[in-house]
Amino acid sequence: MLKRLNMLGASVLLSVIGHAATADVLLVASVEAPFTRLASSELTDIYLGRRTQIGKGLAVIPLDQSGNSIEREEFYTRYIGQTPAQIKAHWSRLIFTGRGQPPQTLSDSRAVIDRLVSDNTTLGYINAAYFDDRLRVVQVE
Repeated sequence: MLKRLNMLGASVLLSVIGHAATADVLLVASVEAPFTRLASSELTDIYLGRRTQIGKGLAVIPLDQSGNSIEREEFYTRYIGQTPAQIKAHWSRLIFTGRGQPPQTLSDSRAVIDRLVSDNTTLGYINAAYFDDRLRVVQVE
C-alpha cells in the first residue's frame, strides 16, 4: 500500500513538473504593426533568415529570446517545427558561410514587449501571461 502511494505521489509530482516546464507562447506584434496574419511558411522563412519582408514589401524584424528560455523552446517546436538544437545548427551554418545573422536575442518576454512597442516592424513571441493591450496576437495560417 505504501509503495503504491509513493508511486502515485511520484507520478503526480512528475506531471506537475512537466506542466511547469512548458509555456503558453503567443506570437505577437505591436497594435500599431501593419500585419495581423502570417502564413506558416512566411513565419518559418522570417525566423530562419530566408525573408525580411511580407506581403507588399512590409519589413519584418524577428525577435528571439535567450537560448535557455522555455518560451524559445516552445516557440521553435510549435511554430517552426524544429528543436532549439536544430535552430542553433542552422544559424551556425549561415553565420559560418556569411549568409546571415540570427534574429536579435532579448533576455525575456518583458524585453521583447518593450522592443515590440517601440518598433512596429518587429515580431516576437512571449509568454501569454505577459500579454497586454499594447500588443496584438499575430494569427498563423
